[in-house]
Amino acid sequence: MARDVGRGQRGVYHTVKRHQTFWRICKTYGVDMNEVARINGIKDKTKIEVGQRIFIPGVRRVLKVDIYVEDVTAGEKATAVRYEKGRFIWPAEGQVTATFSANATAEKRRHDGIDISALAGTTVRAADSGKVVYSDNKMRGYGNLIIIEHQDHFFTIYAHNEENLVKEEVLVKRGDAIARIGKTGSATGPHLHFEIRKGSNPLDPMRFLP
Repeated sequence: MARDVGRGQRGVYHTVKRHQTFWRICKTYGVDMNEVARINGIKDKTKIEVGQRIFIPGVRRVLKVDIYVEDVTAGEKATAVRYEKGRFIWPAEGQVTATFSANATAEKRRHDGIDISALAGTTVRAADSGKVVYSDNKMRGYGNLIIIEHQDHFFTIYAHNEENLVKEEVLVKRGDAIARIGKTGSATGPHLHFEIRKGSNPLDPMRFLP
């Protein structure tokens, strides 16, 4: 419900939830980032806290702000990437049924990772040591999803899991069991959708796997 604040300005308060970014919040409400930052006294738009209440002017109701992979992996851009075979290990045993495609064409849609088909319940393993920064199912289409942050601002992404075996903030080692293959989200059959990103930029996993 909209309310008046300050000098009669109407709007709503949005309470920041985990993994929401200031940019995504403002985009969802269709408001100017700089104006919202000014009203709320926010000097650094990259640093907002879970539970923080942000006044959104000129809107009538609180909206649901979706979370995207880019919101979790946001950071430095991949300007110069060193591709190194064996930098990551295979996250699951199975058959690659879809490859990486950076750009959509008339024949093929954009695909930010690879798909590895296997029997439901097959073990998914951490492709390298790192910290689990996301383990949930709140991103549209991904189903049960895990994101791990590694050294040098690399991220690996494991989607459509039948079950996530690790929680956020947990440190995992290369090869640790982290999930089981499933068909949650938009998957039509059991498989692992696997991505490697440098910051928010998706990269071809085949150039890093042994």
